[in-house]
Amino acid sequence: MGLNLFDIVVWWLVLEITGLAALPIASQVSRNLKDNGYSAAKPLGLLLLTYISWIISVFAGYSYYSVLLSLVIIGACSLVICLIKGIPLVDKKYIIKFELLFAGVFVVFAVIRAYSPDIYWTGGEKLMDITYINGMLRTTEFPPADPWMSGTVLPYYYFGYLLVANLVKLTGILSSIAFNLATASFFALSFTTAFGIGYNLTEKMRYGIITAFFVTIAGNLVGFFQLMAILFLKGDVINNIVSFNYWIGSRVIPDTINEFPFFSFLQGDVHAHMISIAFQLLIILLLLNVIKSTKRDWVSVTVLGMSIGFLFPLNTWDYPVYLFLSALVIGFNVFSSSKTMKDGIIKSIFPVVIVAASSYLSYLPYHISFKLGRAISFVPSGRTGLGYYFVIYGLFLYLLFRFVTLKSKKSGLKPAYSVPALFLLFVLSSALEFELLILIIPLLILSAVSLSKEKDKNHVFVLILIITGILVTLSCELFYIQDALGAGNPALIRMNTVFKLYLQNWILWGVSAGYIIFHFRDSFSQKKTWGIFAVLLILMVSVYPVFATIGKSGAFRGEPTLDGELYVKKEHPQDYMAIMWFKNITGQPVVLQATGEPYKWNTYITAFTGLPTVMGWGGHEINWRSNDAQINTRFSDVDTMYTSLNMDEVYSLLRKYNVSYIYFGEVEAKRYSSPKLFESHPERFPMVFEYGDVVVYKVEPNR
Repeated sequence: MGLNLFDIVVWWLVLEITGLAALPIASQVSRNLKDNGYSAAKPLGLLLLTYISWIISVFAGYSYYSVLLSLVIIGACSLVICLIKGIPLVDKKYIIKFELLFAGVFVVFAVIRAYSPDIYWTGGEKLMDITYINGMLRTTEFPPADPWMSGTVLPYYYFGYLLVANLVKLTGILSSIAFNLATASFFALSFTTAFGIGYNLTEKMRYGIITAFFVTIAGNLVGFFQLMAILFLKGDVINNIVSFNYWIGSRVIPDTINEFPFFSFLQGDVHAHMISIAFQLLIILLLLNVIKSTKRDWVSVTVLGMSIGFLFPLNTWDYPVYLFLSALVIGFNVFSSSKTMKDGIIKSIFPVVIVAASSYLSYLPYHISFKLGRAISFVPSGRTGLGYYFVIYGLFLYLLFRFVTLKSKKSGLKPAYSVPALFLLFVLSSALEFELLILIIPLLILSAVSLSKEKDKNHVFVLILIITGILVTLSCELFYIQDALGAGNPALIRMNTVFKLYLQNWILWGVSAGYIIFHFRDSFSQKKTWGIFAVLLILMVSVYPVFATIGKSGAFRGEPTLDGELYVKKEHPQDYMAIMWFKNITGQPVVLQATGEPYKWNTYITAFTGLPTVMGWGGHEINWRSNDAQINTRFSDVDTMYTSLNMDEVYSLLRKYNVSYIYFGEVEAKRYSSPKLFESHPERFPMVFEYGDVVVYKVEPNR
């Protein structure tokens, strides 16, 4: 028990070493930034560590040594850069402040995690995430094996799990503790990278912090409404605040998920969408370097492409959006320095092609082994209502409209002339049941007009981010990615699409909002009406992170620990002892367990050891593989192995799935009563572990 201070320091130290090793590389590819790429060093270092270790492992196997070699390679490349270009020059005061900020945010969030550390099976994907992290730690080759379907390879984008596994190997920290340290580090990385974007846009540290606040800490308006309900409705105010329901803020639009960064970090699922936040921000930072450049730097362009490509095996949903964003930024940067439109088009094609090609070809072994197989369909109905959209993005919309309206006025566009057009748009949106048109189309037109006349590169960059966010929103209203959720319930067809794309939108507009506050800073100092209302909205979105943290952490009562597995010892002591026994087994022998039901206590041997089982959470596997027959067969076969008294039938199935151990614990006892066949044939199934009601049998070769 306790805060695991030694583990916190070791984990932080490895992050620092990785960032320091990559600093010369970051400086080389971010030379146009005010901080000379310092804010990009840590996320870029982790990206390179993950990429190089993966490349080595594809051809030579995965181990502690392959990860260590990857870190050495990064350091060697940086040393060569230093010998050729010299040591990167970064202001010492900036370094000290940046590192204090990173360490402070990391430690604070580690403490927050320590008060709700459990890798629990309900209300999220933690059991899935620890399963794949532990499975990654046992794998020796790529593509990695799927612990939930023994004998197959992982059908899910897995680079986030590889990244965490690399840090576990380098630190030697238990994965159950590393799970929560990873969440704290991704929060700190996201915060400081967003800070770096704000600082490099404004050259003011305070606006870097404001940008980081908007991106990683601010909540939506649901938190404010929850607090008002607590204060003004009858009830125990103190207890209601202590038990503040953080979950509601992520379920605003009916039948969808509306996570935003702070919710994702507070929820603590070490899942692809949360891990990718820091790397989305890294790409925005690298693109800011591009927009500030006056000449082409092919090394920077190539690294940018590799960074964008990293999103595909990390969180595939992000890849097309950031590839599109990079094309806009590169294209506009080239256009602004071209004499004619034709000249601009010709000159912009090549760097865009280089980025696209490097983003794909750098990960070719992954693309060869990974089949996405998802169709895109048109949204027939059930689009987002204006009220819901305002609750999610109210602050950002207020700031964005203020920014583009004033910019468009300077461009000669008079809002009075657009009243008839707005009326027609209102009629059209009502007729089509497409409420967001009345909001999004004017914002898009104003942004595009402003962009066409803009000369300031910082303004150009922010307008491109705004436009990309608008197009992301429109995409969610028009199209959705088909998955098993929609097939099972038509009302849920947009759930994952809105979930993943709205999170991207938050990041794009959060960065934009930070710059807009800087741009209109006089409105706040002079206490203008617009600025006062903006401050009120900022206070409203500040409610959620404060009270959600209190609620999720149980008002910081109890004894803190970062060990997310510790609760198993208390709630399932017999299964816990079996987990400890299985952890001593090397390799990847298959353990037969009862089949998994999503968000319930099951397949925990696989989850906390990484040992594969015949069939884990079937609902997830169906969603990834779209192969109901194969998965249903495994469900049936597992039931047969536990219930049949026909030795030949059971043994044949055990051999089919290459089962080495048969587990009979809490879940199996409820589902199958008793292991009659295994008990009656000790020569075939000798007992190798027993603790209370939990029994483990070993499958002997057929003699």
